[in-house]
Amino acid sequence: MSKILWVKDNELGADMLPRRLKRKGFEVVRARDGGEAVKMAHSEGPDLILMDIRY
Repeated sequence: MSKILWVKDNELGADMLPRRLKRKGFEVVRARDGGEAVKMAHSEGPDLILMDIRY
């Protein structure tokens, strides 16, 4: 099973994408900010990282 690290800093719509991914058979772990994402990228070893970037 592929593991996805999903980085989402606000709660609005925070559960829709992970639910869809889990139904498709992916394992989803969530980080709430960039700092936590870096730590989790090292500890969890995800196959893919999904995040949005705002300027």
